[in-house]
Amino acid sequence: MNKGINYLSTVLVLSLFLVFYSSCKKEEPNNPPPTGLLPTLTSNAMSLIKSSTASSGGEITSDGGSSIIARGVCWSTGATPTLADNKTNDGAGVGSFTSALTNLSPNTSYYARAYATNSIGTAYGSALYFTTLSTALGDNYLGGIIAYILQPTDPGYDAAIQHGLIAAPTDQSAGIQWYNGTNMSTGASGMAIGTGNANTNTIVAMQGAGSYAASICLDLNLGGYSDWYLPSKDELLRLYANRVAIGGFINSNYWTSSETGGIFSALAIFWPTGGPIGTTKDNIFRVRAIRSF
Repeated sequence: MNKGINYLSTVLVLSLFLVFYSSCKKEEPNNPPPTGLLPTLTSNAMSLIKSSTASSGGEITSDGGSSIIARGVCWSTGATPTLADNKTNDGAGVGSFTSALTNLSPNTSYYARAYATNSIGTAYGSALYFTTLSTALGDNYLGGIIAYILQPTDPGYDAAIQHGLIAAPTDQSAGIQWYNGTNMSTGASGMAIGTGNANTNTIVAMQGAGSYAASICLDLNLGGYSDWYLPSKDELLRLYANRVAIGGFINSNYWTSSETGGIFSALAIFWPTGGPIGTTKDNIFRVRAIRSF
């Protein structure tokens, strides 16, 4: 009799435990996997191809049953560019869109294709092959405007790799002194192409703190680049020769980084005629920074 009672008691306790456990157990969330298809799209033909930019885009004809959350064009030098490569982000939704490809290298072959992403994943249009142009005077390139392309007789010329000078799009000063107020020989005597950067570093190392022609160029951070400098005499003369293609210059005097005539003088370029003039460092002249490529 006691065994029967113990058995029934055990069964009752287990039953109550199961009821209590079931009532306390949290319900698992019901998150069914997304349903639908990948988007359907085509890539637009390449256009407006230049040395560092090009245009493309795409047309999304179906979202696959799920809203388009990202679209654009991706590109690389490989045959199948993906989102892991360079890409634009051109909004969301179906229909046509235009994409601007930037920061391309000159005379380089690329593949580009449109992409569209929904909740299922990312689909791609067909890959398009194109080649950028060689650099040319006046092109927007690497933070500024191509101001000069080295010729065979120039220092630093390389027949295999194009090099040259890039000018800032606008002047860095409408009027500033060459020095910080202390007359001294800085040793910045370089005149030739390729000497402006060394001149600028030498001037700032000797002159130190202050706001003057060389320092505002050395401190400049423009277009994602911080290696700007005050051009030497020959470098600024090349900018003068190509002033129309570069643009933004004023008929005035522009400082070079080339020191001349001892401790008191440096060279400037008289913009109406393009003639170099030696003048005292306390004059207030304009400044246009450059960098090399």
